[in-house]
Order: sequence, then C-alpha cells, then structure tokens
Amino acid sequence: MSHQKSLKKPIPPDVRCGGSSSPRREAAKAPTPGRSPCPCCGCKTFPMPAADALAYICPVCMWENDLFTTSDDEPSDENHGMTLNQGRANYRALGVCNPRLAQYARKPLPEELS
Repeated sequence: MSHQKSLKKPIPPDVRCGGSSSPRREAAKAPTPGRSPCPCCGCKTFPMPAADALAYICPVCMWENDLFTTSDDEPSDENHGMTLNQGRANYRALGVCNPRLAQYARKPLPEELS
C-alpha cells in the first residue's frame, strides 16, 4: 500500500473572509462627494457627468441613472417605471425618489449641495 500525501493545504487565517483573520467589521468609510449633480436631486454625488454614469445610483435620493430614456417624462426601466419628473417630485416631498428605498438613502453632505 502506498501512502499519498494530501495535496490540500489549510487556508491560512489571514486569507479567509476577505483577508481578515478576525470577525470584526472594518470601520465604515465616510461618503465621498462627487463632482457632478444627480439628475434627480441635484446633489453633487456623481463621480462623473451623468451622461457617462451608466446605472450609477445616487446615495442621497437613490435614483439610478438611466442613459436610455430620452425625456424626463419617459418611464425608466432602472427605476421600476418611474419617470425622472416623478422621482424629482418624490425627492422634494419625501427626500428620496422612491419611498421603498428610504432606508438606503442618506442626507447630502454640505459640499454636495448645489
């Protein structure tokens, strides 16, 4: 009988779970303001012009940028059929484009306000 060595090696603790050997979470990073305004809330949260920000989601109003709509009254597939004008009205009234997403939205940073 021949004894074969196992080719499997145990995974070191510093490689498991994304490189952390302890179960504690990393400290949350502070939000970084963007350079360009969101087409829905107007806060400067977009890292690039809206025309180049395919499917970017604004962390303030939760609007998902839709490059495929041709007007502000056209339903957006990315925003569950809501139009940009409806999202803007909701943001003015509720602080978020869609009330179902309120738990994910955050207040704008002072430097994001236009």
